[in-house]
Amino acid sequence: MEEWRELARSVPGGPVTLLLVVDGTTTRRLLASFDRTHGRLQRVVNLAETRRELNRLTALHGAAGRVFVLCAMFLGHRADPLWESWEVHRAAALDHAAEAQRLLRSAATHARAARAADRMADSFHRPSPAWDAWVAASLSHARRTIWVEMRAQAAVRRICDAVALEFFDAWMILNR
Repeated sequence: MEEWRELARSVPGGPVTLLLVVDGTTTRRLLASFDRTHGRLQRVVNLAETRRELNRLTALHGAAGRVFVLCAMFLGHRADPLWESWEVHRAAALDHAAEAQRLLRSAATHARAARAADRMADSFHRPSPAWDAWVAASLSHARRTIWVEMRAQAAVRRICDAVALEFFDAWMILNR
């Protein structure tokens, strides 16, 4: 049994990968990416970088989970009540990640719509009713972009919380 425990601890990218996700190094970078995006939102919307980073971390989390499942299976811990807790926290992290991705796509759509409305407003004389309408539409989409981006940021913070709980469950399972 100790051989499997050692194998679980030494798998390249296994528990270490899960630790990287939860230790704050990569999660801080992701949150910093959201903060940078939020700060630049009125000048330049760069949600694509944030989406790529979230995709990368989600893939890393998935790989760590698959390695942990294999290790736990060989260690015989899948019937453990802590295993159920780990699965619940893992599912929560995946759900929050899917929600964050959906919200980031929505924010990017609103940002594109705001830029398009700005371009349309520039094609009319100011002040005119058409110009007023396009500027109002642009402002509305810009506000929605900020609102949806803030909701995505909250979803990422929920991911961090779920992954932290998942990590502690995994740690307790592996150290029995």
